[in-house]
Amino acid sequence: MNDWSLDFASMLAYNLLIALLPIAVTFFGIFGLVMGNDAELQNKLKNEIINAFPADNTTQSGITQIVDLAFKQLSKDAGFALAIGILFSMFGASRLFIAIDKSMTIIYRLKERPLLKQYLLAMGMIFLLTITITLMIVASAVPTGLLSILPGANSRAGTYIAGLVVSLCIAFLLFELIYFIVPNKRMTLKTTWCGSLIAAIVLEIFILLFPLYVKHFMGNFSGVIGFAVILLLFFYYFATILILGAQINAFFFEHIQPLKTEIGSFLNTNVCDEPLLHTNECDTFQFWKRCCRRKRRVHEDHDT
Repeated sequence: MNDWSLDFASMLAYNLLIALLPIAVTFFGIFGLVMGNDAELQNKLKNEIINAFPADNTTQSGITQIVDLAFKQLSKDAGFALAIGILFSMFGASRLFIAIDKSMTIIYRLKERPLLKQYLLAMGMIFLLTITITLMIVASAVPTGLLSILPGANSRAGTYIAGLVVSLCIAFLLFELIYFIVPNKRMTLKTTWCGSLIAAIVLEIFILLFPLYVKHFMGNFSGVIGFAVILLLFFYYFATILILGAQINAFFFEHIQPLKTEIGSFLNTNVCDEPLLHTNECDTFQFWKRCCRRKRRVHEDHDT
């Protein structure tokens, strides 16, 4: 809490909202270039993406508008213009992963990447996200296929459970990719699996409960403003889950201790002997090192 976890969640929620349309344009553009202009396949793709969001009318109608807007934008362009449009959309969507990178820098007490490396990382994550979304769409068809082969009440229950398991595995993969790649240090599956699994489980529970929350507590929200508020709330809780998983990995596997005071007070009281105004030449990593050395000296003086 003291290292501004909920503030980072708010920042990520805003970036998710802003990056939603560029991500949609990027994904559909790349998908169209690879798979061609198959109208039936595109409609199936649109429906699967819309159904991946919580099943309340306001959220899904808003997502439908964004998806239709992305397709409309892509249908206007062709060839070189389409490629340029995708590149600009990727640039806009990259701000989301740069924001995640900055959050991980604080959570793991790491050196911040140079700006160029941040954008390269973000572009790579966008391609991985595109692949992950494609896997989600393919995997979501598995329970439906089973249901058509095995009709009946028992098979329906089994298919529903199978759908939850598939969704859980995909959520785990999504979080694992973020926790494994984004932090600016060498990560292993041993140090990331726990946070990914917990985040995936919490996300699945949240997706099941969120429509009920919207129905009972946000029923008066409607229209474009209502959609924006509900979607921003959804992204805020999603970002909170993302930060929670990272904090679990950092605390239990990297042994990074939480701050005992708010981060502003920590930075003010744990700098070296110079005032905070004179630390502009230090990057984040060096600043954390200085703070830690300062704390060690204080503890050593206290022990003696």
